[in-house]
Amino acid sequence: MTDDIRITNENEYNSTVAKAINRRTNFLITDGQLMTQHRYTIGKKDYIVNSVFDLNGKQTVADGIKRLIDNEFNSAA
Repeated sequence: MTDDIRITNENEYNSTVAKAINRRTNFLITDGQLMTQHRYTIGKKDYIVNSVFDLNGKQTVADGIKRLIDNEFNSAA
């Protein structure tokens, strides 16, 4: 899947100074994990963002909330 987005570099829109952002998303499922890879191209610079999700996880919603609270508490310390 590929998306093209145009943004402006200035306060007022001017098509001659707009930059193109290209986003491509890839999905891969292996060994019970879903990996999404988002590849962004802004101007001539490439960025890659990977996310991995465990499809066979045994954690409950309560476990996930506890982990998020613990992470927030630890980052505030």
